[in-house]
Amino acid sequence: MFNSNLTGGPAWHWQAWRSEKAWAPTVDALETWLLAQTTPETPRTLLLIGASAGWMMPHLWLQQFKEIHTFDIDPLAGYLFKWRHGKKLQAHGVRLACHTQNALANLPALLKIHPQACVFFDNVLGQLRFNSTDIKLVEKNMMQCVQALKGREWGSVHDRMSGPVSGELALSLAKGAALPETSGHLDKGGDAQKWLTSIQAQSPWLDHLTGKVFEREVAVHNMAWAFKPNYWHWLQAGWVKP
Repeated sequence: MFNSNLTGGPAWHWQAWRSEKAWAPTVDALETWLLAQTTPETPRTLLLIGASAGWMMPHLWLQQFKEIHTFDIDPLAGYLFKWRHGKKLQAHGVRLACHTQNALANLPALLKIHPQACVFFDNVLGQLRFNSTDIKLVEKNMMQCVQALKGREWGSVHDRMSGPVSGELALSLAKGAALPETSGHLDKGGDAQKWLTSIQAQSPWLDHLTGKVFEREVAVHNMAWAFKPNYWHWLQAGWVKP
């Protein structure tokens, strides 16, 4: 069903570590959004899928859970996640277990093992488009994940599109300007184009095929991510209640 060629490895972690300052505005925006999604009724066990080292995961949000299971195919991910988050989670009484496995392929089994847990996909669904050149197969695999979560509380932040931006925009934001954010589905009419224009996207941009992950009734939030100089990602985040 899924291949194991998602983002990871030493080069990825080195880039993420060096990019922490540039990524901080997006992490802050994600933290604000995540803290607004979870409620006292949200399950206190979290399955964090595609966790990597938790480079984009905010401490405050993670600390509200009693138990966290991270999943990533990268053998370095678990060690680095514990290095980044382990002490703070332990100080707040959060039990942490890091697993090296393809949780997307094993999702139905994991859901049976953790029937009361909520699930969060940490910037992984947008990477599935690199598993195959067959767009329909990629979209089918993605929807199988979504369908497996029926009746479950879950959320995702993922790439919607990515591509080059003007150097002028990257320079202005490096001086402290806020990254563009907006709420709502942007895939109809000219809304998507307006969003891309707002971050001065330069054609061509890559479609990560995640436009159908969330139903129309699910509120989504859109954030710009300065992934690297002159190359940005449009992140889409959504949270689904059972």
